[in-house]
This record gives sequence, C-alpha cells and structure tokens, in this order.
Amino acid sequence: MNRFILLCCLVFFCNLSQASTVTATPELEQIAALSTWKKLLVYSDNGQSYIMSDHFFLSEIGNTDPLSELRASLAAFSAPVNEAGPDNHAQCKFAARFNWLKRHVNISDFGITEIECPEFSQFLQQQNVNSISVIFASGFLGNPASYYGHLLLKLNTGNVGSQQNMLQDTAINYGADVPPDENMALYVIKGIVGQYDASFTQQKYFYHAENYGESELRDLWEYELALEPQDITLLLGHLWELLDADYQYYFFNRNCAFHMGELLQLLIDTNVTSSKRLWITPQSIMQNLSTTTYKGRSLVKEIRYHPSRQSRLYQRFSLLNRQQKNVLFDLVKQPELLANTDLSQFKLTEQHQIIDTLIDYYQFLRKESVGSADPNNNYYKQAVLLRYQLPAGQSANNFNADSQPHLGRKPSYSAIHLAHSADENYGQLQLRPAYYDALDAANSHVRFSALSMGELILGFTNTKLFLKDFSLLKIENIRANYTGLPGDQNYSWYLDVGAIQSKVGCVDCEAFKANTGIGYGFEALSAFNISGFVGVGYLGDKIDSAGGYLSTRLISTWYISGQVSSRFEFERRFFNGGMSDHLAKLNVRYAVSQDSDFRITVNKDRHSTELGLVLGWYW
Repeated sequence: MNRFILLCCLVFFCNLSQASTVTATPELEQIAALSTWKKLLVYSDNGQSYIMSDHFFLSEIGNTDPLSELRASLAAFSAPVNEAGPDNHAQCKFAARFNWLKRHVNISDFGITEIECPEFSQFLQQQNVNSISVIFASGFLGNPASYYGHLLLKLNTGNVGSQQNMLQDTAINYGADVPPDENMALYVIKGIVGQYDASFTQQKYFYHAENYGESELRDLWEYELALEPQDITLLLGHLWELLDADYQYYFFNRNCAFHMGELLQLLIDTNVTSSKRLWITPQSIMQNLSTTTYKGRSLVKEIRYHPSRQSRLYQRFSLLNRQQKNVLFDLVKQPELLANTDLSQFKLTEQHQIIDTLIDYYQFLRKESVGSADPNNNYYKQAVLLRYQLPAGQSANNFNADSQPHLGRKPSYSAIHLAHSADENYGQLQLRPAYYDALDAANSHVRFSALSMGELILGFTNTKLFLKDFSLLKIENIRANYTGLPGDQNYSWYLDVGAIQSKVGCVDCEAFKANTGIGYGFEALSAFNISGFVGVGYLGDKIDSAGGYLSTRLISTWYISGQVSSRFEFERRFFNGGMSDHLAKLNVRYAVSQDSDFRITVNKDRHSTELGLVLGWYW
C-alpha cells in the first residue's frame, strides 16, 4: 500500500515538472481562452470552476487558471503509461479534453503518443449511444427536492421510440448527496445555503421512469436533441470525466436545471443558463433549449410525452361516455363480475375503451411487489385477460400532449396593484420569484394548486411604505380526484408561513402568519374543482397563545377558458379565547398574453372590504 502511494506521488510530481516544460506560447494562450476549453473545465463566469474535487485538475491552480491547466494537461498527456495501467493515464481519465485538444493542436509537437483506453472504450461500447434526450419530470409537491420539476439526460440506443429499449437506456442525473434519512425541512435549509455536495450519477432509465411516472405520478417529457455523432462522443467523454467530480449544491440556482444546462452548453453557443439569476427552474431551461439552434437547425429534434399512470387513467376516463362510466363503476364495485362481463351492448371500440380504462385503473392501484397479497394484482390480470378475449382493435392511445413544458409562461411574476378600501387607497408591488398560483398553473404545473417561495407584496401610500404580505413558503397541493373511483380519493393540503396584515384594508397591522390544513377536493365539473379543509394556524404580532386558531376553509377554482380563470375562498377562524373571524376572497384572472395578465380581486373580513385591480407580467 505504501509503495502504491509513493508511486502515485512520484507520478504527480513528475506531471507537475512536465507542466513547467510546456511553454506558454501565443497559440496555447489562444486555445486556453476558448470558451469550449473553459466549459470542459466547468468554469463559472467569475473565472473559477464549479468543480470542488482537486483530482479533476492537473494543475494546482487549474480551477482558476485555464492556461496553467492546459499546459499541465499537455504535459500529462505526453507522460508514459506507468505500472497503474492505461486507464489511470491522463488521456483516459480526461477523454473529452484529450479528444478536443487533438482538433486544435498537433499532439506530436508536444511528444504525445495516443494510447488505448480500455475502460473508456468499454463505457462507449456499453452505452452505444446514437442520440441524447433531455427528460423533464413535472413538479411533485410531496418532496421539496422536486417542487419545480427535474431534469435528466437519457443516452438513447437502438430505436428511440421503442418503450423496451428506452427503459434499458442509461440516464444521467444531477443531484445533492443527501443522507437517506435527512429531514425535508432541514434539506431545504441546507440546500439553500449550500451545505450539500452534489454530483452527476448514472443509472438505468427504468429506475427513474418507475420512480417518477409510476410512484410519484409525474408526467415525463422527452426532448430528443439533434446532435451529431462527433458531439455526442465529446459529451460522453465529458460525462466520463464528471462522474467522479463533486460540486456544491444550491437549491435555487446551482441545481439540476443549471448544471444540466451548463453540460449541454459544451456543444452549443447559446447561453441556456444564467449564472446571475437567483433562481433557475427546469422549465426555464427547457424553454431556452426549445429556441436554441444547433449548426443551422433546431437543437430539439423531437418531443415525446410519457404520461404517468395517473395521467393515463385520467385521460382514458375522460373519453368515456356516461353509459361506459356506469359500467366501469359497476365492475370496480363488483370485481367478481370481471370473469363473466358482457359488454355486447357497446360497439367494439367502446368495449376496448372500457377495458383499457379498467386496466389502467388497476395498474394505478396495484402494488406489484406484494403479489397476491394485493387483490388488485389479481383484478388487473383478469382485466388484461378480458381485453385479450375481445376481438383485435385499439382504443385511443394518443394521449393529450398539449401541456409541453417549453410552451408554458416564464417562471417569475411581478405585478402592480391598485387597491381601495373604506379607510385607504394605496398601491402595491408584488414579486413572486417562482413559481405559480392556482389561477396561472398551466404547463407542467399541478392543476388547481400553488407553489411559491419568497413571494412579497409591498404596499405604499403617499406617506407610508408597508408590508402587505410575505410568504416564505406557500404550497397548496389540491388533488383533483378526477374519476371518483375507489383509490382515486387523495387528501389535499396547504401550508403558508410568513407575515401579513392581520386585517383587510389595514396598513399598520403587521403580524406573523403560519397555517396548515388537510382536506379533500374533487373535480365537480371539467376544469372546476371544489376543496374543503380543516386546519390550524397562528396570526399575531407577538408569539403567544392568543394568536392560535382552528379553521375551516372552502376553495373553488374554475378554469373557465384558456384565458379566464377564477377562484373563490372562504375561511372561518376560531381563535383561542372564543373570538372568531372570517375571510372571503375572490380572484378573477384574464390572460392578456402568455406573459402578462390582468386580475380583479375582492377581499373581505369583519373589519373591511378591499377591491383591487392587478396588472402583472411574467419574466
């Protein structure tokens, strides 16, 4: 062991001495200044690499000096293969750097002889990649790490459209290295202040497809990129280098979205990320990629939609007429009838629709891992058998793919309010860094729900600037329970923490707020959701028991059209000491364009009524 350590040290110092023998010529200075070389070193705009691992650099100052790293790299590439073997040689460990430099310098001028790299060659052969896709997973409100969605790279082999081939492909993931039992609140705090390391990892794609699409019920969107083979090889070589490197993770702006965007920028000239933004979301990266050109054509070659098992069920269910739904409910209530079901009163296509919806329903419910212990596994098999007994045919499998993430609005929101109450007229300025509320939840967002962090509304009069509302974290996870079938009856919940004016129309009643509740919602009509909650909360200007309360809350949200939506909310609060209060809110939104809207608001409690006009824009 000691001899091996001594050998590594000798090789390291040998490489350092060789670096000094590579003269900093004007040609090398020009190469070191090229953007691609800096991208290979993962440099930020401030001239320092995002990589924290020392072994990623061959020069002691390579994380800040691209010329020094270039000289050290050329020296290391010319070193003879030692007893550790070729796979530990710099040419094999830094395959992307070496292959890129071969295009820009005559390697023989630096005494470099190209060697074979067995492990890297095996890596390329195992992947056998013919294209690369970016996978967008829609947001998941059950896990803070996935609130805003997630991005993966998928290394495509064979027939890209084949489901079986797709599941066997390799996926590249970027994420924080979080202990498995970490508290989620602690995760958010530590993630915000950069207390986690992060890294790229590789895993079979079926793991992510199962986790996101089947377990967490998140839709997946695949954006296949039109990359040429030479650039695919360069990107794979760069990934080979990065799989052993550590980053520093920041929840808002040095997250999966940012570093996946940075990775792809190795091959394109367009800046799809912005290091100066305080927050970067996966959806904003997809919007930028969708407008990016690559060698004179669109970077995105094709977009494919992979609905979650819940989306598959909901979309199939929506195609059934009333008679078909009645039969479906009867079969679910009495699954013993499956073996002798007679659907002859329906057309063949309608029979297929009923049974295919039933199959998706049991697929939605069942826990395959427990086998016969879950009766839904048996019902699923019976439904599949019933489908095979029907004459050949196909029900509608073209799932609605209109909500493509890149077609959505921009993630941040600002607005100007004009407000009137019996006591005051005042203006308000609103800033929502991200992400959406119930009225503008659209592409890749959770319908009827809301998610925002750091949302701020400041009020002002001729003489006063005051805090109207501040939500450190606000989540409304409204479950549609669209079918009403047993098992599709999930609880909804909300959480809001921050500060607010405790009375409607007041400008000097600042109070702490914290409230949470659980309830049930259902889609009474198409695009019309009603939800009821019971909750607990606190509202007061000092921490004492007087501000605690129990509450009941009713929310109805209606997406009237593609441009018009409305929301009514009524809450009854029962404070400690016997006092009670109510709060009613009405909000109507009109989408002026994709990136602007106009709203009318009415807020009322026992103290006052406030009317508001709001003009907002997304950015």
